[in-house]
Amino acid sequence: MKRKNKLFTIAGIFCIFLISEQCIAEEKLVIISPHWEGVKIEIEDAFKKYYKKLKNTDIKIEWIDQGGSSDDLKYVESLFKKNPESTGIDIFFGGGLDPYLRLKEEGFLIPFRVSEKILKEIPPFCNGIPNYDKDYTWYGIVLSSFGILCNKKVLEFIKAPVPKKWNDLTLPTYYGWVGVSDPRHSGSMHMMFEIILQSNGWEKGWETIIGIITNSTSVPASASQSAKDTAIGQNAVSLCIDSYALAQIEVNGVENMCFVLPEHQTVINPDCAGILKGAPNLENAKIFIEFLLTDECQRLWMYPKGSEKGPKKYSLNRLAIKPSVYENNPTATVNPYKEKLEFSFDFKLASQRWALVNDLAGVFAIDCAPLARKAYKRVLEGKCDRDKFFSICVKQKQQDELIKNWKDPVFRNKKLSQFLKCSIEKYKACLSGK
Repeated sequence: MKRKNKLFTIAGIFCIFLISEQCIAEEKLVIISPHWEGVKIEIEDAFKKYYKKLKNTDIKIEWIDQGGSSDDLKYVESLFKKNPESTGIDIFFGGGLDPYLRLKEEGFLIPFRVSEKILKEIPPFCNGIPNYDKDYTWYGIVLSSFGILCNKKVLEFIKAPVPKKWNDLTLPTYYGWVGVSDPRHSGSMHMMFEIILQSNGWEKGWETIIGIITNSTSVPASASQSAKDTAIGQNAVSLCIDSYALAQIEVNGVENMCFVLPEHQTVINPDCAGILKGAPNLENAKIFIEFLLTDECQRLWMYPKGSEKGPKKYSLNRLAIKPSVYENNPTATVNPYKEKLEFSFDFKLASQRWALVNDLAGVFAIDCAPLARKAYKRVLEGKCDRDKFFSICVKQKQQDELIKNWKDPVFRNKKLSQFLKCSIEKYKACLSGK
């Protein structure tokens, strides 16, 4: 009998152990994010310590990424089509502002009001752009600026100046030396295309975008790849978000590389996080959002690796959303709250035409890039009419109709086929001298 009781006791202890392990395993968080590996490592490590101190238990984070913010957004939307109640993902983290405007419009974000203390520490706006949603469905975690990463040595080699504006990248001296990526996969590249359109207007904006693409040698899916190619000298310049640019400058030195913000032609934009509808780990998601806005986490974004209160392994090279972090940071070289950009960005329009701009960039130049590059060379040689080369099949007055119907797959595919055919015919005519 004693042996039997002993066995029951052992079995009971074993069951308790299994139940405890199961409970620990259930504390988790599922995040979809285009952030690079260094961000995930540093943020996860800090959050696990924060959570352990707060809840006296461990938490597991599962990261998901489909290759970029545009791809992550499409993935989440496809999951909601299959199950309108939940995707099984808790948080969308990173990718700028536009994805959150779209997710909110579609009803895919749930409101969560952070503590009053945190709200008081974050200005509602930075240069006219909101830092968080008035309905609290998303919060800016860091700020991003968009500009041009330059390899000084390559520019010296090709005898080209440091560019000052976006349309400088369409000049003959940069032919074959411009880095750009596909906005259909990269949210930061999409943002730069949108900035170019808004700062230059529809016709001049598309002329600039087409000129940039045709001055490139390739169009990779990842914006980080364009930055890396510029660092190794494959490109002389590339369209770039500040975090990628600063990371390359940190490694290669300011004597070799620089980052230019086009004067009156860029914005400082929040890079956000929001809780997805049907989040399976809702309470943990709320804790994570508040953690991202603590001073502890905000310092991780800005302080150099190895510094006191900074990241351990990777410098994240981002601009904090909280102004206080700039005041107490001796290494801060830019304070976005003191910058005056003199450029009014229409973020509502940007959200409405997100997919349209991406698709038009594809059919106007990316999907026929080899042909377009050859035709552009003819333009630069004076053998093809420049105005004809830069003519596009879509006038600004057609934009509203296209935006209204762009979610209809039949309408969209019909138009894309028509626009691509128009572009190919134009470039072929340029090559034939017609």
